[in-house]
Amino acid sequence: MNISYPLKRLKSARRKLKRKPLMSNKTFFRMFIKQPKVNASITPSSKRAARKMVKGLNLGKMKYVVELGPGTGVFTDILAERIPSDCKVLLVELEGSFIEHLENKFDNRFEVVQSSACKLKRLLKDRGVDNVDLVISSLPFNMPEEIKYKLQDTLIWLTDNGTCMRWFTYFPWLMKKHYKRFNFKKTAFVVWNFPPMWIYTVN
Repeated sequence: MNISYPLKRLKSARRKLKRKPLMSNKTFFRMFIKQPKVNASITPSSKRAARKMVKGLNLGKMKYVVELGPGTGVFTDILAERIPSDCKVLLVELEGSFIEHLENKFDNRFEVVQSSACKLKRLLKDRGVDNVDLVISSLPFNMPEEIKYKLQDTLIWLTDNGTCMRWFTYFPWLMKKHYKRFNFKKTAFVVWNFPPMWIYTVN
């Protein structure tokens, strides 16, 4: 019996499944338009952007990482590749449609929590965490004022204690007025992402 044809079809199906995104760019863009204060990304970020986000960081020595608004997990992928087996990552995601995908995709180093990022300090306290090596944020900067200031208070507390924080924006001229409380600097410009993005760092 010739099984080469069914095997070829199976391999083809697997390749298509791997290429199939969690959601289309069009759907991602609609989510941004509908809730720009919840979704910072216009389209899913590229792998090139993910590499730039962690450029220069020694992920292999980190013990605790927080990612705010991981979405489909593009930045999380690079963490999964590079952090050590004893590192823990807290993924804080508000959008319910991403939760199951994140839980199924990543191993037990990653804890997925459906929550507003403004509750970060409580989330860390509940877990007995007082030392965070890295915070990666994909959150919009134009969030409601009371939420923004509560979150920024926590991020300032962390960065004042040595935490490295990185985030991206498509609109640096608008972002800067929302991050006046931080002593930040540009770490990368990703021209080949769509749309192009600027990456900033504290510490």
